[in-house]
Amino acid sequence: MIRVDTVDDLRRGETTVSQPSLLALSSSFSSDDNGDVEKKKFLGPSFEICNEDESYAKEMERIASRRQMSTSQEVWNAITMLVTPLMGLFFVLSGMWVTEEDVLHARESLLNDINNPLDLNVYREDRCIRSQVFPRLPAMPPVATLSIVLGYVLHSPCSVYYHLLCAFKIPPGPKRLDHWSRRLDQAMIHVMGTFVSYGISGSIKYGLISSAFTVDSIYRLFKPIHQPQSILIRMIICFLMPLFPALIYGYFEEVFQFLLIYAVSGWMFTTYPLGGYSHGFFHLIAALSNPIQLVLSTKLLTSRQAIEIAATCVVAAQSLLP
Repeated sequence: MIRVDTVDDLRRGETTVSQPSLLALSSSFSSDDNGDVEKKKFLGPSFEICNEDESYAKEMERIASRRQMSTSQEVWNAITMLVTPLMGLFFVLSGMWVTEEDVLHARESLLNDINNPLDLNVYREDRCIRSQVFPRLPAMPPVATLSIVLGYVLHSPCSVYYHLLCAFKIPPGPKRLDHWSRRLDQAMIHVMGTFVSYGISGSIKYGLISSAFTVDSIYRLFKPIHQPQSILIRMIICFLMPLFPALIYGYFEEVFQFLLIYAVSGWMFTTYPLGGYSHGFFHLIAALSNPIQLVLSTKLLTSRQAIEIAATCVVAAQSLLP
């Protein structure tokens, strides 16, 4: 019989052969579920973590051995996680969500509206943002766009923290795969997915559906029994959920781009062709989907009012320049 003293012993494969106890013998001859219950009590929490299969420890060890990363590689992973929030913040603060076509349309509308001329000075005072720190931010961005950027900003610090812990504190091995900070990182990916789902759909109902899935996924993430396969499946669903609204709205080219990006990044994540540096490149490849998400959020009907106001603010700023 295999004796397991601690969870770490099982994960490291440090097991010893010992004589079976009376409890184990009685459990082995039981013809009902009581045997499983007694065995769980005998083996303790490590039995549950291994999902009733001691080969799980060897599998975790195998996965961990393929993903051993040095301190510099984990720091690289942390740095690459800053790209996504920086990209989102730049998109918003630089005013990229207001296109030249939007500004041209706003200027034509002002010129054609002779019966109700707009006082640009008053309009600028009431609705526009005039900031010396962010001079290219004309007005408040659409809520959908802000939702996506907020998701980026909420997730990034958790992922950076996890990778820095792996770089300087958590020892290499299976413990990195089941550490609470990794579960937090994965939980915040689901939270980010909810914000992105709302940002692309513009639907509160769809956002609530995504939120329900996120809450259930986070609950399962922090259960004592670690289930890597279930976690992976739910993570894939999390990435795919924002694609359904885009598909319904007819953005087929963008959906194809999403699938291509996720396929390449998934290949990078599973095969690790560049060794320990592959994980950071997985982050960078996945980040290529961020501009597509942000642009789709500006195409919603619910975003048009905010964009029209911002475009008029741009015209006002250009007209009132000395």
